[in-house]
Amino acid sequence: MLVLLMTSCGFHLRGAYQLPESMAKTYIQAGNQNSDLIRSLKRSLKVNNILLIEDKTQASAILTISSEMRNKRILSVDSRGRAREYELSYKVSFDVQDKSSNFIVTRQSLKLEREFLFDTEDILGKGREESTLIKDMQQDMVRLILLRLQSVSHER
Repeated sequence: MLVLLMTSCGFHLRGAYQLPESMAKTYIQAGNQNSDLIRSLKRSLKVNNILLIEDKTQASAILTISSEMRNKRILSVDSRGRAREYELSYKVSFDVQDKSSNFIVTRQSLKLEREFLFDTEDILGKGREESTLIKDMQQDMVRLILLRLQSVSHER
């Protein structure tokens, strides 16, 4: 009965992303090939049947991560002037070109922000919370990039 209800309302599990065919053999160009974002992005592309090429000349598409920036700023302070609330921001700019240098995806900038309270009595716990938020933001960024790439394949 539950399955019938869920399928009748239009619910379905998200399958693989439908990425543009022109990205079948993709080279990833980034300043830091070993960043967590790039490793997660490579893993996700492989899962979605994209062959990652090490030689730029053999690729059918070049995915360029032109910038990846993280920032942390204070939102509020307590009566002693100590930070109580922070905002984490994470911004990534990327584009995709085919082997003829035509843009499949023009330069896109994506930005995520998260806020968290800082407790001076639990410094270790809040440090772990911050690390977890950053990792979650990186995973969200990979999903957003793949969704942008998927939207291009549906437009064509």
